[in-house]
Amino acid sequence: MAWRSTVWTAVRVLHIAPDLRDSRRPAGERRVPGDARGPAWWLALLVCKPLLLLGRRADWRRTERLPGSGGAVLAANHVSQADPLFLGEMILAQGRTPRFMAKASLFHRRAVGWWFRSAGHVEVDRSDGRSGIRAAVKAVERGALVVVYPEGSITKRPDGRLMSLRSGAVRIALETSAPLIPVAQWGVQAIVPAYEGRVVLGRRRRRRVTLLVGDPVPLEDLRNFPRATAVTVGVQRLQDTLAAMVDQLADEHAR
Repeated sequence: MAWRSTVWTAVRVLHIAPDLRDSRRPAGERRVPGDARGPAWWLALLVCKPLLLLGRRADWRRTERLPGSGGAVLAANHVSQADPLFLGEMILAQGRTPRFMAKASLFHRRAVGWWFRSAGHVEVDRSDGRSGIRAAVKAVERGALVVVYPEGSITKRPDGRLMSLRSGAVRIALETSAPLIPVAQWGVQAIVPAYEGRVVLGRRRRRRVTLLVGDPVPLEDLRNFPRATAVTVGVQRLQDTLAAMVDQLADEHAR
């Protein structure tokens, strides 16, 4: 099956020409339609999809909760450097194209920077977090599915579970009135352990990677509250929901 996926992706790459002019635009000003893929995504699939098929067993749950169209904010826990590969694969398989919020330094490297810009990801300058929020808001308003890791980094907890969340995902959802959808993931860290810079493959069988999509976090009742209050309450709701989802998957994998 891996070779079939590779051939199919290669055929799609050959039929798509890059739009380099648009890839040079600043974050938040690119004319990337919500679910447009372009050459960057097809090249990524060509390289990564066969490796993913060989290295993991996908356990995707409740993917029907992902909206079929329109802007939305996905808030996911972060357990490994490789998380975006596995989460991106699941989202692409549902016919949507993820736009990840990523640190600005990645956008200013030569080859890597071209890929991040061309793929339509959202640049975040950690010295000016508000600019990243504005860029994400514009992307969501264009119909994009923006992925946020609200912990701000790979979890530093020894058990790999959820850390305290930052407010960016909730702020974007409140400003756009877009759904805020929690996504819990577990098992990627068994393949690419956090902060270790190595890959571990199963000797006898592929390792299971579980992705669970949750119901949208309710925010509608907060829209008439003072913004600071709405953000605080929204973050706590997301924290409670996502932590429970992560704990569920962690306990299942432990058993």
